[in-house]
Amino acid sequence: MSQLETPGIASGRFPLRWWDAGVVVTLVAMAIVGGRELQFDGAPAAPYRVAWTFAPLAALALWYLAVGRRVMLRAVRDLPATAADALFLVGLVLLVGVATFGVTSYATLQTIGYPLVWTVARRYREAVAWSAALAVAVCIGFVGPGDPFGRAGGFWGAFAVSALSLVFALVMGTWITGIHAQGERHRELAEALRRSQHEVAALSEAAGASAERERISRDLHDTLTQTLTGLVMLSEQVDRALAAGDAAAARERLERVRSAARESLQEARVLVATTQPLGDGGLEASIERTVTRLREDTGLLVTCELESLQLDRERQVMLLRATQEGLANARKHAQATRISVMLVRGDDGSVVLRVDDDGVGPEAAGGGASVGGYGLSGLADRIRGVGGEVRFGDRPGCGARLEVRLPATVAAAAPGHEREGVR
Repeated sequence: MSQLETPGIASGRFPLRWWDAGVVVTLVAMAIVGGRELQFDGAPAAPYRVAWTFAPLAALALWYLAVGRRVMLRAVRDLPATAADALFLVGLVLLVGVATFGVTSYATLQTIGYPLVWTVARRYREAVAWSAALAVAVCIGFVGPGDPFGRAGGFWGAFAVSALSLVFALVMGTWITGIHAQGERHRELAEALRRSQHEVAALSEAAGASAERERISRDLHDTLTQTLTGLVMLSEQVDRALAAGDAAAARERLERVRSAARESLQEARVLVATTQPLGDGGLEASIERTVTRLREDTGLLVTCELESLQLDRERQVMLLRATQEGLANARKHAQATRISVMLVRGDDGSVVLRVDDDGVGPEAAGGGASVGGYGLSGLADRIRGVGGEVRFGDRPGCGARLEVRLPATVAAAAPGHEREGVR
């Protein structure tokens, strides 16, 4: 049970130093008391009186050294109980009773007897039973041989001393047991909290890794996959030019392939570094570069109307990815000849990005813009994450429109900038 174990007492090189000191001090004090009683007799003490005075104390010391220290060491370290525990307690009860039988003042040995009992006994009811046994032994020893009323205090004095000592021991033992049990509960709660913290940290790490994988997948879809699609188209144009014998056109297309490959390499480096996905010039310049590359690769007529807006980096990246997604879908699915990109401030203060085309429209294109795990669905998830919205549908007149709207709370116009018109 180890209820009397003090924090830190079972640790270090000498875990029983305080127990050893307590036993030694108590036995030496009792030996002094016994010696003083021998002196009070006046005449030289008979040998048997000397033996009754000091032999029980010596036996207690030897019993503690031979058996008790090993038992106590196991107890303070919360190791499983053994038969030696009960053996030590039996010897302790008998020796304290015998010592009290010889010298009534030795009833004070209860001051170490009860703490030893409550430390060695592993269960509460066992501690109570051994405490009662010790009280009975002290009471019997206190009464002594012959007439139970012949010694100081008599039977009732002995009973009162033993009963009061037992009650005090039970109260203290119960109180300390409660403190120990509460400490154990707190320790278990602390251990459970530490385990929960470790689990939360592991889950957070896993969630972070999953979110990072999803981000990389979306960025790959928004950048490299679209650039590689352009490379495939340019390669096909080179094949057609060579088949037609137009070497000049083939060389021009190959130069575009090299340029697009360099840009793709730069995009890959940016994705790895994740430091400057917008490149030089910010959002407007990045959209211009994307549009220019699309014009050169496809020959489509693409116009821009871009207003300089003050946005944080995360929103700028989202709007760039939305532009790339809208242009890629217009090129792959819409069969369009004209595309327009517009970035403006809405009437309600929000930031609005529109990508319009004059193609066949979403239904005729087979819903291509929403196909795939990292197309518009992925874009919509990212935009909704900052309180925005994504709309994709028919454009007034003909074709399709992709509209991304970010709330005014995350956007503010750059001071001194007006709408720049068509670029």
